[in-house]
Amino acid sequence: MKQIRKGVFETNSSSTHSICISKDVELTIPKSLHFYFGEFGWEFDTLYSASEKASYLYTGLIANNRKEDVEKIFEILRGKEIEITAEEPIYENRTYTNLKGELVEYAYSDNIGYVDHSCEMDDFLNAVCEDESKLMNYLFSDLSFIITGNDNDDSDVDINVDYSHDEYYKGN
Repeated sequence: MKQIRKGVFETNSSSTHSICISKDVELTIPKSLHFYFGEFGWEFDTLYSASEKASYLYTGLIANNRKEDVEKIFEILRGKEIEITAEEPIYENRTYTNLKGELVEYAYSDNIGYVDHSCEMDDFLNAVCEDESKLMNYLFSDLSFIITGNDNDDSDVDINVDYSHDEYYKGN
């Protein structure tokens, strides 16, 4: 901690998310799964359902411009005869004038959800996108879950389980 002003300490507090993916467990595979955009920031919550976990994954992939991984995951799940539906991002073109006076165009969307500091998700996203069994265990094991929270108080986002699992942490 760095003292910035006399008698006042400031920190860079932010969201913290922990992801537990169980290994070698029975899976509960649904007939259909809907991927939607969610809001995953500083709130304290634990996400257990396949729907919530799918939303977290989908929101993180889209936020990191990984549409090709979304398609890969959908193809894997359809290959398991799971009917997949998903919210589609809606983009509009916008412009702004930069400091050099140049007009800059960009695509904007306000319907793609939010994962606080989604750029910190790479280890998790790479793991589930590169390993089909890890993806299936993440989505469909009743023992896999996500703990969301923040580092502003003493609440715990540590994973304390007594079964074989992989663990990922998204902080910043």
